[in-house]
Amino acid sequence: MWTTLIWFGIIAGSVAVGPAMLCAAERTTRTLLLAPTRARFAAAISISTITVLLSWLGWRSFGMTPTWLAWCWAAALSCGLVLTDIRCQRLPFPLVTALAAGLIAPMLGAALIDGDWSRFRFACVAGATVFTIAVLVQLCAPTHTGGGDTALYGAIALFLGWFGWAGLMRGLLMASILTGVVALLIGVSSRSMNSRFPAGPSLLAGALLSILLT
Repeated sequence: MWTTLIWFGIIAGSVAVGPAMLCAAERTTRTLLLAPTRARFAAAISISTITVLLSWLGWRSFGMTPTWLAWCWAAALSCGLVLTDIRCQRLPFPLVTALAAGLIAPMLGAALIDGDWSRFRFACVAGATVFTIAVLVQLCAPTHTGGGDTALYGAIALFLGWFGWAGLMRGLLMASILTGVVALLIGVSSRSMNSRFPAGPSLLAGALLSILLT
């Protein structure tokens, strides 16, 4: 019974995720991402559908646990970030911050309930460490990476760190490899290896896929 009620709440909430993410993306970028009403409706429906699908995949992997709640939040925010990055090649700090904050809440709850503070502490240290390294990389090569990508690396590492060293290394490796492949394909197609492209979608896809494989 409780499972049915929770799933009903997830599906009902996911229906509103699409419009909410589209609105949040436009408010944080101050840009009209999609002008035609038909395109906006299609984008909202797509985000809601993908969120429900990813929530179901997460439920099969993690069950009704705080990790699953963190996964659902990551799925919803990732859809909003992907849309934003594709449309205007930006990863707004408010959305990335919301992603990280929404991940911390269920992980903190799990630590309070189970008393497993080492897992929570490692996730936070992983996020802070990867973010610091990403900042240093951006300072050394400011034309090759943006501030949004730097912040996203930290948020991704926070969630990956929840799954320990193996989960962190696997996730960062898959996200980086996928991003490198996309960069190579775009460079070849445009005949310029310096072509800029939205890295957010590949980073998020690689990280989320690695979590499902954990």
